[in-house]
Amino acid sequence: MMAKLESKVFDQKGWIYERKLDGYRAIGHTGKGAKLISRNGIDFSEKYNKVIDALRQIGQDAILDGELVIEDKKGQSRFQDIQHYEGDSANLILKYYVFDLLNLKEHDLRGLELVKRKKLLQTLIEPLNSNTIIYNTHIEGNGAGLFKKALSLGWEGIIGKDEESTYHSGKRSDRWLKFKSRNSQEAIICGYTAPSGSRKHFGALVLGIREGANIRYIGNCGTGFNDTGLKELYGKLHSLETDEKPFKEKVNQRSKVTWLRPELVCEVWYAEWTADGHLRQPVFKGLRADKETENVIMETPEKQMADDETIAFGRTKLKVTHLNKVFWKEEGITKGELINYYQHMADWIVPYLKDKPISMRRQPNGIEDGGFFQKDVDVTHLPDWIKTEPLHSESNDKDINYIIGKDAVTLLYMVNLGCIEINPWLSSYKKPDNPEFVVIDLDPHDVPFTEAVEAALKTKEIFDRMHLDVFIKTSGSKGLHIYCYLAAKYDYDFVKMFAEYTASLIHQELPDTTSIERSPAKRKNKIYIDFLQNRRGQTVACPYSVRPKPGATVSAPLHWHEVNDELKLSNYTIYNMADRVKKIQDPWKNLTAKPGDLKKALELIKGK
Repeated sequence: MMAKLESKVFDQKGWIYERKLDGYRAIGHTGKGAKLISRNGIDFSEKYNKVIDALRQIGQDAILDGELVIEDKKGQSRFQDIQHYEGDSANLILKYYVFDLLNLKEHDLRGLELVKRKKLLQTLIEPLNSNTIIYNTHIEGNGAGLFKKALSLGWEGIIGKDEESTYHSGKRSDRWLKFKSRNSQEAIICGYTAPSGSRKHFGALVLGIREGANIRYIGNCGTGFNDTGLKELYGKLHSLETDEKPFKEKVNQRSKVTWLRPELVCEVWYAEWTADGHLRQPVFKGLRADKETENVIMETPEKQMADDETIAFGRTKLKVTHLNKVFWKEEGITKGELINYYQHMADWIVPYLKDKPISMRRQPNGIEDGGFFQKDVDVTHLPDWIKTEPLHSESNDKDINYIIGKDAVTLLYMVNLGCIEINPWLSSYKKPDNPEFVVIDLDPHDVPFTEAVEAALKTKEIFDRMHLDVFIKTSGSKGLHIYCYLAAKYDYDFVKMFAEYTASLIHQELPDTTSIERSPAKRKNKIYIDFLQNRRGQTVACPYSVRPKPGATVSAPLHWHEVNDELKLSNYTIYNMADRVKKIQDPWKNLTAKPGDLKKALELIKGK
């Protein structure tokens, strides 16, 4: 079981806090079959046989969770010492601190509350009076006080745990939290630079991390080595040399780089992450033989997530699951990051969902999963705070229970089901036959995007002639969406007729680049002016919705002055949308200020 990285220490009744140890995590088996196994399955038994001898002295069969560390006489530990351990010395002593009990006398204890497991563990370990296997003590409730002690004593940090938490093997949990006294990051060693001056063997390590299927460059590390360490590490690097560069980015270098097969993992201290995603002032801490390169990702509170979490919305609680599942494999974007985006953007999104029936496109395995559409929900399996409404479906000739957009927790409930994009109706459940908007969807096919921009500006020009205010957003997929607010004044038949008429006007003025043909074969290399979204039950991705496209693009509301030849859909993603809405005035602030009068608009355009 793994802890989630957290930035701020808190005091909490019902939580225990213990020292974060700086060594190798290992599962210990006691008795005659004593052994020590690392997180990635390495058998530590031979290297740390002193601990094995101590585990054999425990009379009862048990499975322990703990950390192997090397301490000096003052109780200080350094990670590099555990790496180079070849036996105890006068000043450096191997210890196995244990903090959890997973099995006792062949009884699986992982479903037992932590505080009960710890009491059993203490009862098992303390009578040994061992200097090798030591029970890792804890305090209750006072995280801030222990963290202050950690800073004064130079500890790695502290761990906070919910005392009622059960043990989930292989899972990262928000019921276990780690608070570091100093930033550290695991990294893949991708190469090294040539030495200069008096330095021997190599100058700096070239580091990377995993982002989906790729490795991304995060900077060079040239400090933290002594002469012995340089020589020993160079011996390991030399055997991995290759001509193939492991990533695409340009490297900061003053000397030649020797590339390596990306097989070794190290850990570094660092000051901060820079804006361009590099480590500032990295210092080598040591090699991590207990970690696999596939699991080396950015370790920040925003990126390192629990596998499952419970989010509170007042008294309502929502459990979100499988947060570390990768939804965008190339970019390495997880379901948890998607949920974080929607949580941060909920205040901007929910107004566009209010009272709207939602057609859910669920893609539980990410963007490469075609997924399935779900409109009808089983109300008996929904939380009581989810609002649903039966709406008649002509195609199915029956009532369908739709989830109704209501609030942030409803939004995140749908995202947790695998809804990457959010697709509301254009009408509310209260007036399902009367859309609140008329929408023109500009869908370019194999043409320069500048032509879509031209068509959008022409659309605005035509709406201006009709004295109708229109608002524009990127689709987040390929095209542009243009909205005109109607305040549910007209039914779908009339609105679709108006949209079709407007589409024909746009096409008349841009006949070479646009089409209103429904058949894709008849509109090759054209911008399709889609007016058919203006029908009951049809949906358009809502403003600020993420789309299941490369780069995690977002359907972004725009100011009209942003609609120019520089416009790129790829500029609006889950990475920058939260900052954008803080920095600019809301482009759709006045969306509903002035409902459009379509009948008067038709009279105006016909008169002209």
